[in-house]
Amino acid sequence: MEIKFKPIGGATWIMQIDDLKFACDPVLCEQGSVQDFFWFKSTRIEEAKFEKQDFKNIDFWLLTHNHEDHLDKEGLNVINKESKLIIHKNLKKKLINYNIKILNHNQKTKLNIKDFVITIEAIPAVHGIIPISALAAGGVNGYWLTIIKNNKKLEIYVSGDTVYKQKVAKALFNRKADIFIPNVGGASKGTIFGTLTMTVQMLKKFVKIIKPKIILPVHYGTFSHYNEPISETVKLNNKNIYIIKRGETFNSKIYFFYSLMSEYSFI
Repeated sequence: MEIKFKPIGGATWIMQIDDLKFACDPVLCEQGSVQDFFWFKSTRIEEAKFEKQDFKNIDFWLLTHNHEDHLDKEGLNVINKESKLIIHKNLKKKLINYNIKILNHNQKTKLNIKDFVITIEAIPAVHGIIPISALAAGGVNGYWLTIIKNNKKLEIYVSGDTVYKQKVAKALFNRKADIFIPNVGGASKGTIFGTLTMTVQMLKKFVKIIKPKIILPVHYGTFSHYNEPISETVKLNNKNIYIIKRGETFNSKIYFFYSLMSEYSFI
């Protein structure tokens, strides 16, 4: 399988596996836009980088939760109503006219698209290290994708906005990922709200569990409440971590359960 991965900024990315194309959490507001999360406001400090054709022919979308830094009105405008949307239930009202499939934690759905059989499972996510902050932040889905084509299988874990908690670790026990797409950035780290998304120390714990061959971090730098810089992730010096610039494309070939690296982009 040939893979192309393009981060757009924040939690937004596009992945293509051969002729299968899917994407996650489109947030495309302009640089300088201010988002109001009720308990705090956040400014977009990095622009989204994409071409119009990037969002054409998306077979399915993964939408993790109902926060504006994961789905905004500009992002909603690029979703084709013919695409299948796998969503958390708190997005239902926004997407009433779309082709949606709601998944609760630990539920699965199967898609048959082109020559692919795709199983998508909603993995628990906890959006805050402090329980009251996580409760206020609301529900979030992570996603585990098992993608099969011609008896070749690929396992992908999309973390969504989560910190490291035992309920998340338990859901990942005995799983091994070929590709791990973690939402890092330590959102609100060091504030009274407590850390809301994965830090580099939490990332190390996730990696120890699922032992991914390729790690493609997203969700850093874009908004002012993403407080942990990507330089902290770089310091891990993990050969499996690839930091891809916004708007650039990571290319790789995946053979059955093994990964062979070809072309890639670094900061």
